[in-house]
Amino acid sequence: MQPKFRNRRLAAALVLLAAIASFDLLLARLADREELGWRAARIESRPVRLDARAFAPLRLAGAWRLTSTDPRFGGVSSLAIEGGQLLALTDAGALIRFRPREKDARIGELPDGPGTGRFKSHRDSEALVRDPAGRGWWVAFENRHELWLFDPAFGRALQRIDLGRRGWRVNRGIEGVVADGAALLLLHEDGDRLLRITGARARSIAIGSAGGAISEAAALGAERYIAVERRVTPFGFRNALVSLEKSGSGYRFGRRIALPLGPFDNVEALAVERRAEGTLRLWLMTDDNFQPPLRTLLIALDWPPPRQ
Repeated sequence: MQPKFRNRRLAAALVLLAAIASFDLLLARLADREELGWRAARIESRPVRLDARAFAPLRLAGAWRLTSTDPRFGGVSSLAIEGGQLLALTDAGALIRFRPREKDARIGELPDGPGTGRFKSHRDSEALVRDPAGRGWWVAFENRHELWLFDPAFGRALQRIDLGRRGWRVNRGIEGVVADGAALLLLHEDGDRLLRITGARARSIAIGSAGGAISEAAALGAERYIAVERRVTPFGFRNALVSLEKSGSGYRFGRRIALPLGPFDNVEALAVERRAEGTLRLWLMTDDNFQPPLRTLLIALDWPPPRQ
């Protein structure tokens, strides 16, 4: 009786796993994205109390939790600055234009992208950077491993580059893009290498002193870069800023600065603002994955002067 009982339990477990897999495949075939076009939206910001001393040597200039009634708000994956506004890109192919601590915003979708706009996985946009030649904006799509160039107003697509499969897993692709002169540096989520794109050529370069996964990157100045390093632990997310430096013919990660946030705060977006007085301000945003208890935070950190 015991062997028969064990076989029945095994068979029941296999049937259950098959049912779960079938249901997962069914969900993947159902459209889960709707394009609503550009429209006005309101963003509510509420101050969040963080320990300013824990961010040293950076100075905490402010932190806010952001919410909106627009269903496309959330899932922020990249950040840029344009005309005094923050331009946030989501992993569902949406764009959010807003000013910190102001309620008025505009939200719309990318005009094109891989696959069809009916599926979020097709428009999984993870990185945003201004084109070095001034033609518009480059956007990296993770699941499809493609790089697209859009015009400055995000009215139409100008160019598409297929990065190839390269043995990359699903949901493990390019997470950060920075300009290096006329070239683009594409940082893979694994954090151990980058792609240097020059025209139609792509060269894979290993990164020394690799640590955790990379979720975003930005330029601090000429040949000076900074990235967001993310680790997933049994106690939640651990985020840090890490410098990216040239090292001989390659690159290496340098100093790390911990970001003392909550266990459910996943930093995915980073932009560098060059202020009138010559200082740098870092703007960071977290990804709520459209699921509580994750939240969308906006954090302002001032970069220390060179003498410090």
